[in-house]
Amino acid sequence: MTDLDPIRQQYRRFAEIECAGYSDAYYRLALDTADDEALMRFVADRPVTQPNLFFAAVQYLTGPEDMPATGVELKALLNRRGGEVSEIMRTRRTQTNEVGRCSVLLPALPPGPLALVEVGSSAGLCLLLDRFFYDYESVRIGAASSPVRLRCTVTGDAALPAATPEVVWRRGLDLRPVDVYDPAAVRWLHACVWSDHSDRRHRLQAAIELARVDPPLVTAGDLVDDLPALLTGAPLDARLVVFHSAVLAYVNQERRQAFADVLAKTSRDREVVWISNEAPGVVAAIATPAPAVPGMRFLLRRTTFRDGVGEDELLALAHPHGLEMAWR
Repeated sequence: MTDLDPIRQQYRRFAEIECAGYSDAYYRLALDTADDEALMRFVADRPVTQPNLFFAAVQYLTGPEDMPATGVELKALLNRRGGEVSEIMRTRRTQTNEVGRCSVLLPALPPGPLALVEVGSSAGLCLLLDRFFYDYESVRIGAASSPVRLRCTVTGDAALPAATPEVVWRRGLDLRPVDVYDPAAVRWLHACVWSDHSDRRHRLQAAIELARVDPPLVTAGDLVDDLPALLTGAPLDARLVVFHSAVLAYVNQERRQAFADVLAKTSRDREVVWISNEAPGVVAAIATPAPAVPGMRFLLRRTTFRDGVGEDELLALAHPHGLEMAWR
Protein backbone atom coordinates (compact mmCIF):
# COMPACT_ATOMS: atom_id res chain seq x y z
CA MET A 1 0.00 0.00 0.00
CA THR A 2 1.35 3.40 -0.99
CA ASP A 3 2.22 5.77 1.84
CA LEU A 4 0.08 8.82 1.09
CA ASP A 5 1.80 11.21 3.50
CA PRO A 6 4.58 12.39 1.11
CA ILE A 7 2.00 13.07 -1.62
CA ARG A 8 -0.29 14.80 0.86
CA GLN A 9 2.60 17.06 1.88
CA GLN A 10 3.43 17.67 -1.76
CA TYR A 11 -0.06 19.08 -2.36
CA ARG A 12 -0.04 21.12 0.83
CA ARG A 13 3.33 22.64 -0.04
CA PHE A 14 2.05 23.44 -3.52
CA ALA A 15 -0.96 25.20 -1.97
CA GLU A 16 0.92 27.19 0.64
CA ILE A 17 4.13 28.03 -1.24
CA GLU A 18 3.04 28.35 -4.87
CA CYS A 19 -0.67 29.20 -4.76
CA ALA A 20 -1.41 31.18 -1.58
CA GLY A 21 -2.21 34.78 -2.52
CA TYR A 22 -1.70 34.03 -6.21
CA SER A 23 -4.29 31.44 -7.25
CA ASP A 24 -7.30 31.04 -4.98
CA ALA A 25 -8.71 28.30 -7.21
CA TYR A 26 -5.66 26.04 -7.09
CA TYR A 27 -5.01 26.86 -3.42
CA ARG A 28 -8.41 25.50 -2.43
CA LEU A 29 -8.26 22.58 -4.82
CA ALA A 30 -4.78 21.49 -3.70
CA LEU A 31 -5.78 21.55 -0.03
CA ASP A 32 -9.04 19.70 -0.73
CA THR A 33 -7.10 17.07 -2.66
CA ALA A 34 -4.58 16.65 0.17
CA ASP A 35 -7.39 16.21 2.70
CA ASP A 36 -9.35 13.61 0.72
CA GLU A 37 -8.35 9.95 0.95
CA ALA A 38 -9.93 8.93 -2.37
CA LEU A 39 -8.29 11.78 -4.29
CA MET A 40 -4.95 11.00 -2.71
CA ARG A 41 -5.21 7.36 -3.73
CA PHE A 42 -6.10 8.34 -7.30
CA VAL A 43 -3.02 10.55 -7.50
CA ALA A 44 -0.80 7.94 -5.82
CA ASP A 45 -1.64 5.42 -8.55
CA ARG A 46 -0.24 7.71 -11.25
CA PRO A 47 3.41 7.53 -12.40
CA VAL A 48 3.83 11.28 -11.69
CA THR A 49 1.96 12.81 -8.75
CA GLN A 50 2.77 16.48 -9.45
CA PRO A 51 -0.16 18.83 -8.65
CA ASN A 52 0.39 20.88 -11.80
CA LEU A 53 0.15 17.74 -13.94
CA PHE A 54 -2.98 16.48 -12.19
CA PHE A 55 -4.85 19.78 -12.45
CA ALA A 56 -3.68 20.34 -16.04
CA ALA A 57 -5.00 16.89 -17.00
CA VAL A 58 -8.38 17.76 -15.49
CA GLN A 59 -8.48 21.19 -17.13
CA TYR A 60 -7.55 19.65 -20.48
CA LEU A 61 -10.91 17.85 -20.33
CA THR A 62 -13.05 20.55 -18.73
CA GLY A 63 -11.58 23.84 -19.93
CA PRO A 64 -10.95 26.64 -17.39
CA GLU A 65 -14.60 27.64 -17.10
CA ASP A 66 -15.73 24.21 -15.88
CA MET A 67 -12.69 23.33 -13.79
CA PRO A 68 -13.80 21.73 -10.49
CA ALA A 69 -13.70 24.25 -7.67
CA THR A 70 -13.77 21.83 -4.73
CA GLY A 71 -12.65 18.35 -3.82
CA VAL A 72 -16.25 17.16 -4.01
CA GLU A 73 -16.57 18.41 -7.59
CA LEU A 74 -13.19 16.92 -8.46
CA LYS A 75 -14.22 13.49 -7.17
CA ALA A 76 -17.46 13.66 -9.12
CA LEU A 77 -15.55 14.39 -12.31
CA LEU A 78 -13.12 11.53 -11.66
CA ASN A 79 -16.08 9.17 -11.17
CA ARG A 80 -17.14 10.03 -14.70
CA ARG A 81 -13.83 10.59 -16.47
CA GLY A 82 -11.11 9.23 -14.22
CA GLY A 83 -9.83 6.93 -16.94
CA GLU A 84 -9.28 9.88 -19.28
CA VAL A 85 -7.49 11.88 -16.58
CA SER A 86 -5.31 8.87 -15.82
CA GLU A 87 -4.36 8.44 -19.47
CA ILE A 88 -3.45 12.13 -19.84
CA MET A 89 -1.26 11.95 -16.74
CA ARG A 90 0.41 8.83 -18.12
CA THR A 91 1.20 10.26 -21.55
CA ARG A 92 1.83 13.97 -20.92
CA ARG A 93 4.11 16.10 -18.78
CA THR A 94 3.79 19.74 -17.75
CA GLN A 95 5.10 22.03 -20.47
CA THR A 96 4.09 25.50 -19.44
CA ASN A 97 5.52 27.96 -21.96
CA GLU A 98 5.30 30.98 -19.64
CA VAL A 99 6.25 34.04 -21.68
CA GLY A 100 5.91 36.23 -18.58
CA ARG A 101 9.33 34.96 -17.53
CA CYS A 102 10.83 36.95 -20.41
CA SER A 103 10.37 40.09 -18.29
CA VAL A 104 12.95 38.66 -15.92
CA LEU A 105 15.23 37.21 -18.58
CA LEU A 106 15.44 40.38 -20.70
CA PRO A 107 17.59 42.46 -18.29
CA ALA A 108 20.02 39.54 -17.93
CA LEU A 109 20.84 39.47 -21.65
CA PRO A 110 24.18 40.90 -22.80
CA PRO A 111 24.31 43.45 -25.65
CA GLY A 112 23.58 42.04 -29.12
CA PRO A 113 23.70 40.86 -31.76
CA LEU A 114 22.68 37.62 -30.06
CA ALA A 115 22.44 33.96 -30.98
CA LEU A 116 19.83 32.57 -28.56
CA VAL A 117 19.51 28.95 -27.50
CA GLU A 118 16.77 27.89 -25.09
CA VAL A 119 16.80 24.43 -23.54
CA GLY A 120 13.48 23.01 -22.36
CA SER A 121 11.89 25.43 -24.80
CA SER A 122 8.48 23.74 -25.28
CA ALA A 123 6.98 25.68 -28.23
CA GLY A 124 9.90 28.12 -28.21
CA LEU A 125 7.75 31.12 -27.35
CA CYS A 126 10.35 32.63 -25.03
CA LEU A 127 12.80 32.65 -27.93
CA LEU A 128 10.66 35.47 -29.34
CA LEU A 129 11.38 37.77 -26.39
CA ASP A 130 12.69 40.53 -28.65
CA ARG A 131 9.22 40.80 -30.21
CA PHE A 132 7.32 41.47 -26.97
CA PHE A 133 6.40 44.74 -25.25
CA TYR A 134 7.59 45.18 -21.66
CA ASP A 135 6.16 47.48 -19.02
CA TYR A 136 8.47 47.87 -16.02
CA GLU A 137 6.36 50.79 -14.72
CA SER A 138 9.13 53.41 -14.92
CA VAL A 139 10.51 52.04 -18.21
CA ARG A 140 8.75 50.65 -21.26
CA ILE A 141 10.68 48.58 -23.78
CA GLY A 142 9.83 46.97 -27.11
CA ALA A 143 7.35 47.48 -29.91
CA ALA A 144 4.18 49.17 -28.70
CA SER A 145 2.25 47.28 -31.36
CA SER A 146 3.29 43.83 -30.09
CA PRO A 147 0.33 41.57 -29.21
CA VAL A 148 2.34 40.17 -26.28
CA ARG A 149 2.39 42.73 -23.49
CA LEU A 150 4.22 41.89 -20.28
CA ARG A 151 4.23 43.79 -17.01
CA CYS A 152 6.81 43.36 -14.28
CA THR A 153 7.33 45.27 -11.03
CA VAL A 154 11.00 45.92 -10.32
CA THR A 155 12.69 46.84 -7.04
CA GLY A 156 16.36 47.63 -6.67
CA ASP A 157 18.77 49.17 -9.14
CA ALA A 158 17.95 46.95 -12.12
CA ALA A 159 20.07 47.17 -15.24
CA LEU A 160 17.11 47.56 -17.58
CA PRO A 161 18.09 47.84 -21.25
CA ALA A 162 17.10 50.80 -23.39
CA ALA A 163 15.61 48.50 -26.05
CA THR A 164 15.07 44.85 -26.86
CA PRO A 165 18.25 43.21 -28.19
CA GLU A 166 19.04 42.34 -31.78
CA VAL A 167 18.55 38.58 -32.18
CA VAL A 168 20.11 37.24 -35.38
CA TRP A 169 19.73 33.51 -34.71
CA ARG A 170 17.49 31.50 -32.37
CA ARG A 171 17.08 27.80 -31.66
CA GLY A 172 15.27 25.70 -29.09
CA LEU A 173 15.87 22.21 -27.70
CA ASP A 174 13.17 20.14 -26.01
CA LEU A 175 12.47 16.45 -25.43
CA ARG A 176 8.93 16.97 -26.75
CA PRO A 177 8.69 20.14 -28.83
CA VAL A 178 5.23 21.69 -29.05
CA ASP A 179 3.89 22.40 -32.54
CA VAL A 180 2.00 25.72 -32.46
CA TYR A 181 -0.08 24.50 -35.43
CA ASP A 182 -1.28 21.38 -33.55
CA PRO A 183 -4.64 22.12 -31.83
CA ALA A 184 -4.22 19.34 -29.24
CA ALA A 185 -0.70 20.51 -28.36
CA VAL A 186 -1.85 24.12 -28.00
CA ARG A 187 -4.80 22.97 -25.89
CA TRP A 188 -2.35 21.23 -23.56
CA LEU A 189 -0.28 24.42 -23.21
CA HIS A 190 -3.45 26.25 -22.19
CA ALA A 191 -4.38 23.47 -19.76
CA CYS A 192 -1.05 23.96 -17.99
CA VAL A 193 -2.01 27.56 -17.19
CA TRP A 194 -3.86 27.71 -13.87
CA SER A 195 -7.58 27.94 -14.44
CA ASP A 196 -8.13 31.30 -12.71
CA HIS A 197 -5.22 33.03 -14.51
CA SER A 198 -7.02 34.47 -17.52
CA ASP A 199 -4.33 37.12 -18.13
CA ARG A 200 -1.64 34.45 -18.48
CA ARG A 201 -3.89 32.49 -20.84
CA HIS A 202 -4.49 35.55 -23.05
CA ARG A 203 -0.79 36.41 -23.35
CA LEU A 204 0.01 32.75 -24.07
CA GLN A 205 -2.45 32.78 -26.97
CA ALA A 206 -1.02 36.07 -28.22
CA ALA A 207 2.48 34.56 -28.19
CA ILE A 208 1.23 31.46 -30.02
CA GLU A 209 -0.32 33.61 -32.72
CA LEU A 210 2.91 35.57 -33.02
CA ALA A 211 4.89 32.33 -33.31
CA ARG A 212 2.62 31.05 -36.05
CA VAL A 213 3.71 33.96 -38.26
CA ASP A 214 7.39 33.05 -37.93
CA PRO A 215 7.91 29.96 -35.73
CA PRO A 216 11.25 29.57 -33.95
CA LEU A 217 13.03 26.34 -34.78
CA VAL A 218 12.77 23.90 -31.85
CA THR A 219 14.58 20.59 -32.21
CA ALA A 220 13.67 17.39 -30.37
CA GLY A 221 16.59 16.45 -28.18
CA ASP A 222 18.28 16.19 -24.80
CA LEU A 223 19.81 19.25 -23.14
CA VAL A 224 23.13 17.43 -22.66
CA ASP A 225 23.49 14.86 -25.44
CA ASP A 226 22.15 17.00 -28.28
CA LEU A 227 23.28 20.44 -27.16
CA PRO A 228 26.85 20.45 -28.54
CA ALA A 229 25.69 19.85 -32.11
CA LEU A 230 23.10 22.60 -31.79
CA LEU A 231 25.64 25.10 -30.47
CA THR A 232 27.99 24.52 -33.38
CA GLY A 233 25.38 26.03 -35.69
CA ALA A 234 25.36 29.42 -33.95
CA PRO A 235 26.96 32.18 -36.04
CA LEU A 236 30.39 33.21 -34.80
CA ASP A 237 29.72 36.92 -35.28
CA ALA A 238 26.93 36.89 -32.66
CA ARG A 239 27.13 36.53 -28.90
CA LEU A 240 26.03 33.04 -27.87
CA VAL A 241 23.45 32.98 -25.05
CA VAL A 242 22.02 29.74 -23.61
CA PHE A 243 19.07 30.19 -21.27
CA HIS A 244 16.33 28.31 -19.45
CA SER A 245 13.63 28.91 -16.85
CA ALA A 246 12.08 26.29 -14.55
CA VAL A 247 13.79 23.49 -16.48
CA LEU A 248 16.77 22.12 -14.56
CA ALA A 249 14.58 21.20 -11.60
CA TYR A 250 13.35 18.29 -13.74
CA VAL A 251 16.91 17.05 -14.33
CA ASN A 252 19.02 15.17 -11.79
CA GLN A 253 22.18 16.67 -10.34
CA GLU A 254 24.50 14.62 -12.55
CA ARG A 255 22.82 15.86 -15.73
CA ARG A 256 22.80 19.44 -14.48
CA GLN A 257 26.56 19.27 -14.07
CA ALA A 258 26.94 17.62 -17.48
CA PHE A 259 24.93 20.50 -18.99
CA ALA A 260 27.24 23.06 -17.39
CA ASP A 261 30.24 21.07 -18.62
CA VAL A 262 28.96 21.31 -22.21
CA LEU A 263 28.84 25.09 -21.93
CA ALA A 264 32.29 25.26 -20.36
CA LYS A 265 33.75 23.08 -23.11
CA THR A 266 32.10 25.17 -25.83
CA SER A 267 33.62 28.31 -24.31
CA ARG A 268 37.10 27.08 -25.15
CA ASP A 269 36.29 28.13 -28.72
CA ARG A 270 33.96 31.07 -28.07
CA GLU A 271 32.36 32.98 -25.19
CA VAL A 272 29.13 31.48 -23.85
CA VAL A 273 26.66 33.37 -21.67
CA TRP A 274 24.45 31.08 -19.55
CA ILE A 275 21.29 32.59 -18.05
CA SER A 276 19.24 30.54 -15.60
CA ASN A 277 15.99 31.38 -13.83
CA GLU A 278 15.43 28.57 -11.35
CA ALA A 279 14.52 27.79 -7.76
CA PRO A 280 17.26 27.99 -5.09
CA GLY A 281 19.59 25.02 -5.05
CA VAL A 282 18.88 23.93 -8.63
CA VAL A 283 21.98 25.55 -10.10
CA ALA A 284 24.98 24.31 -8.13
CA ALA A 285 26.97 27.53 -8.36
CA ILE A 286 24.23 29.28 -6.39
CA ALA A 287 23.29 26.53 -3.98
CA THR A 288 22.91 28.84 -0.98
CA PRO A 289 19.34 30.22 -0.83
CA ALA A 290 19.08 33.96 -1.24
CA PRO A 291 17.28 36.05 1.40
CA ALA A 292 13.56 35.28 1.33
CA VAL A 293 11.32 37.78 -0.43
CA PRO A 294 7.59 36.90 -0.41
CA GLY A 295 6.43 35.58 -3.78
CA MET A 296 9.87 35.63 -5.37
CA ARG A 297 11.17 32.07 -5.30
CA PHE A 298 13.42 32.00 -8.36
CA LEU A 299 17.03 33.09 -8.69
CA LEU A 300 18.09 34.89 -11.85
CA ARG A 301 21.71 34.02 -12.48
CA ARG A 302 24.18 34.74 -15.27
CA THR A 303 27.41 32.88 -15.89
CA THR A 304 29.87 34.01 -18.52
CA PHE A 305 32.16 31.23 -19.72
CA ARG A 306 35.52 32.05 -21.30
CA ASP A 307 38.22 29.47 -22.01
CA GLY A 308 36.38 26.85 -19.98
CA VAL A 309 36.00 29.01 -16.86
CA GLY A 310 32.71 30.51 -15.69
CA GLU A 311 32.17 33.79 -13.87
CA ASP A 312 28.91 33.72 -11.89
CA GLU A 313 26.56 36.57 -11.02
CA LEU A 314 23.36 36.38 -8.98
CA LEU A 315 21.32 39.16 -10.55
CA ALA A 316 17.85 39.09 -8.99
CA LEU A 317 15.14 37.30 -7.10
CA ALA A 318 12.13 36.70 -9.31
CA HIS A 319 8.51 35.64 -9.26
CA PRO A 320 8.20 32.22 -10.98
CA HIS A 321 5.94 33.66 -13.68
CA GLY A 322 7.78 36.96 -14.09
CA LEU A 323 5.34 39.30 -12.32
CA GLU A 324 8.05 40.97 -10.25
CA MET A 325 11.74 40.87 -9.50
CA ALA A 326 14.07 42.29 -6.88
CA TRP A 327 17.40 43.25 -8.36
CA ARG A 328 20.45 42.41 -6.27
